[in-house]
Amino acid sequence: MLILPIVNKHRVMNVELRLKYASKIRSRVFYEDAKESEIIVNREKFSESSFSKSREESAPTDFIRSKSILYPRKFLVTTKQATNSRFYDIYEVKQPPKKVNQGLDKLYGKAITDLRKEIPGETQRGRYVSFEELGIDKPLTDDKIALLQRIVREERDTSRWPSLFQKYGLSELSETLDFVNHFDCTVLSDHSIPETSLQDTLTAMEAIHTRDYKNLKKYYDTAKSNARIYTRISYIHKLLYDQPLSLIHAKQKQLVKTKDETDYQQAA
Repeated sequence: MLILPIVNKHRVMNVELRLKYASKIRSRVFYEDAKESEIIVNREKFSESSFSKSREESAPTDFIRSKSILYPRKFLVTTKQATNSRFYDIYEVKQPPKKVNQGLDKLYGKAITDLRKEIPGETQRGRYVSFEELGIDKPLTDDKIALLQRIVREERDTSRWPSLFQKYGLSELSETLDFVNHFDCTVLSDHSIPETSLQDTLTAMEAIHTRDYKNLKKYYDTAKSNARIYTRISYIHKLLYDQPLSLIHAKQKQLVKTKDETDYQQAA
């Protein structure tokens, strides 16, 4: 389970991140020609490719793309075997979006790896996602966002935007929106805490500087950086579509716009 810690409205929330276009098509099955934790693209297997030897988080993404050049179609991902069993589940996954940058390819690769590490019938181990560590924030600079804002406000003919974005090296911003919309981000209910409570705990633990303190501080720092980067992505969405980004949502209702997004708009 991929978990995106993020600060929103003075609370630290945990958001489950999954591929939107991945469907479980078989449960508790076993096939002689398919191993557990496998990716199968046009009958080519990840475990038998050179990509399986790579430690890059984008390796699954690179494999899928390389084996889909001639025939881009849905592919299969098998989970780990169930405990004390040889049976696993199978997911059918839509082709990844076109490459935007290495950071987003790493995120997609992590999501595929998360499916491969799933164990049927068991609670999945959470793995934190840091947008900053993946490098997703690198193209989202103040200068580029300011230039995007100027084009959107000065050029009323929206049909000219793509060519202007390409001319000034801004296409990556809009393409980032298209890429992240391939993910479903659901707030885990009853898994958020007041930001002040977390800050107080860190203050109390700072003097002893144990491993628990280091882990908790890293978690909080990740939540803050994720919020900062998400705010930038949301602001780009607001500029292009004149509405807030609804990527992160609760199970029953959409998550409202963060205050930080408004702050960024005023700063920009």
